[in-house]
Amino acid sequence: MDLDEKNEIYDIFILICPNCGVGNPEGTEYCIFCDKNLKETILFLEDDSFDLEITEEFLVEYRKKFWGAERTGKVNKYKLTEIENIHIGSPVSRFIFEYKGKRVVFPLKEENLEKIKEYFLDNV
Repeated sequence: MDLDEKNEIYDIFILICPNCGVGNPEGTEYCIFCDKNLKETILFLEDDSFDLEITEEFLVEYRKKFWGAERTGKVNKYKLTEIENIHIGSPVSRFIFEYKGKRVVFPLKEENLEKIKEYFLDNV
């Protein structure tokens, strides 16, 4: 919690729920809207055409409608233990891997690409 100019206490809703997209106060265990366990999420990235969530077991892709709009409802889950041949694109910002014999490509913002790179270098 922070203080504003009038010394009133208010919460900063910076923890975005990967399930419903609602902001939650920092340190919240369960989403205040949909009750998703927020401690399951290791990394959450908002990008232009999808959101990505990494849990202990999965990389979850939440598809969005045209360029940064609301989600379509389409969700793809990739089991982390089955992701192979990871490649971090350069000079173009791409996260590329193979999953069950198919190539998967995510165009990412530069800051999101760095976070994905750090996660996979440290954990896989």
